[in-house]
Amino acid sequence: MKNRIEKERRFWNFFSTKYDRFINITLNATYQQLYQLLKTDVTGPGKILEVATGTGLLAFEICNNVKSINAIDISPEMIKVASEKQKQRNISNITFEVGDSCNLAYEDGTFDVVIASNVLHLLFEPEKSIAEIRRVLKPDGIAILPTFCHADNLQSRIISGLMSLFSFRARNKWSTKSFVLFLVNNRFAIIKSQIISGKIPLLYCVAKKNN
Repeated sequence: MKNRIEKERRFWNFFSTKYDRFINITLNATYQQLYQLLKTDVTGPGKILEVATGTGLLAFEICNNVKSINAIDISPEMIKVASEKQKQRNISNITFEVGDSCNLAYEDGTFDVVIASNVLHLLFEPEKSIAEIRRVLKPDGIAILPTFCHADNLQSRIISGLMSLFSFRARNKWSTKSFVLFLVNNRFAIIKSQIISGKIPLLYCVAKKNN
């Protein structure tokens, strides 16, 4: 899509210095549950990729459980904030880089785990991102895809509509069921799922390639 990268980058660059505060104020309970689930599922020496890392919130939470993490984001300003936090915390096993979830700069079958948290519903072309995630996964690798499901119920649809008035727009308004169908249609098999309740439900979904 023409100007897709520029549009995505412009918004997230603007939001970079406000992101952590926004999460802490509006989504802290949801993220605390998300962190615990990730720490259970992401451990050991495998190669880890986090797509759309933002300011590195998830990467910092799991970095003590793994050998190393590659963490990318389309926004240079988000990566700048994440890198500054990394320096302050003296953490050496995360590599933060600017990168596009729809065009991953890695060879086929590189990673044991790919995490793409709370990004697919925001993308112009989520099918391209999920295809890239599938491509860079090892044959027995797992994708962890926590996603806010804006169309899951009346409350979530109303709140989603209000959020769009402030430019925080979900371009893909899935229900929990239709998001699972999206993954299945894009050649993934669901091995674990859990709904984290909230004003907009978060579906924590773990999937493998369906070969």
